Amino acid sequence: MFGGAGILVLVSVVLLAVGVVLVGRGRLGGDTATLRVVRGGAVIYGVIVLILTALAVGSQLLLDTVEVALPTETFWPVLPEGVEMFPGGDARLVGGGFTEALASVTGLGLATRALLAAGTLVQGLTQLAVTWAVFLIAHRLLAGEPFRPVVRKAVLVAAAALIGGGILWQVLFGIGDFMAAKEVLGSVGWGWDESLGLEDPSVLLPAPQLRLTIAFWPIFSGLALAAVAAAFRYGEELQRDTAGLV
Repeated sequence: MFGGAGILVLVSVVLLAVGVVLVGRGRLGGDTATLRVVRGGAVIYGVIVLILTALAVGSQLLLDTVEVALPTETFWPVLPEGVEMFPGGDARLVGGGFTEALASVTGLGLATRALLAAGTLVQGLTQLAVTWAVFLIAHRLLAGEPFRPVVRKAVLVAAAALIGGGILWQVLFGIGDFMAAKEVLGSVGWGWDESLGLEDPSVLLPAPQLRLTIAFWPIFSGLALAAVAAAFRYGEELQRDTAGLV
């Protein structure tokens, strides 16, 4: 769902540029069809996001099986003693390994489920805020009044949602995924047959690791939307000045 919000930000910026050009020309002309498509697309996308977010949150809280990405320390499987692999080519692993496992998990604790669901909810609400701003821009352009306070406020809300929500959902997912990895991969002890030749059977499984990787595109996108809001504020002032001259 990350990419959808970024696309909507780009659409809103493009709409601003289109709006400035159209207002400067004093007419919409043949561009009304494009704006109607954008407005309709924003409505459809918003409904889709709303439904998918509700379904995802519900499944993470209520269903027994949850899809989750388990973050781990760098891991590569170790063959037990006495097992030999015959490579099919000349390629050999000399370093690195897996750092994440996509898995279906049952029996997760309520706290872990709540964090994952909260991350999904914040992500969905952020996209809805941006979608609403795009809808308002297109709607007011079609009405011939793009520079209205309600549009600027909606864009500011979308900017704040992208900056704050974009960081928050990544933190919630990061902590929730780690807690899930601890529940799935954590252990209080081991029991094994010494005939396997293993001194430490924990090498057969990866160790969970907290990994908070924050992508900065929501922040930069939010700043871009804040600049869009500032441009709309300037447009409002120009519109008032123009109305005062008529």
